[in-house]
Amino acid sequence: MNVFVYGTLLVPKIWEAVTLTPGLVSHPATLAGYEIRRVSDAVYPVIFASSDSQSSVPGRVFLEVADSALQRLDRYEDSFYDRLEVFPQVPEIGQVAAQAYVAGEETYPGIVSEDTWTLAEFERHDLADFWDRVFAG
Repeated sequence: MNVFVYGTLLVPKIWEAVTLTPGLVSHPATLAGYEIRRVSDAVYPVIFASSDSQSSVPGRVFLEVADSALQRLDRYEDSFYDRLEVFPQVPEIGQVAAQAYVAGEETYPGIVSEDTWTLAEFERHDLADFWDRVFAG
């Protein structure tokens, strides 16, 4: 199964620590029709369907993710995420079917902050503390 990731799982050491599957084939991808924001009172993001047809979320598609790795991803993600089928665009391949962790319409109003989330900001300001809190303990 293909998996579209957009947040902390874009950091290779986090992907590998969670899935225990280093070296999977992956490609940069963009998911149209979604927005990415920080979760309220957290350093990680959430995506949700957007009313803005021009919005999109940058990420990565990992191809042929094993069921065992998918189960570990399910345990890693918070309970407010739903794993849904999405169709990101992958350069030179086109649109692919993939699973992604998305906040549902009934969930996101209560958890989404107004703050945008970027990988660069996360890596610069929050990665070290996040790693220590989640993986080094």
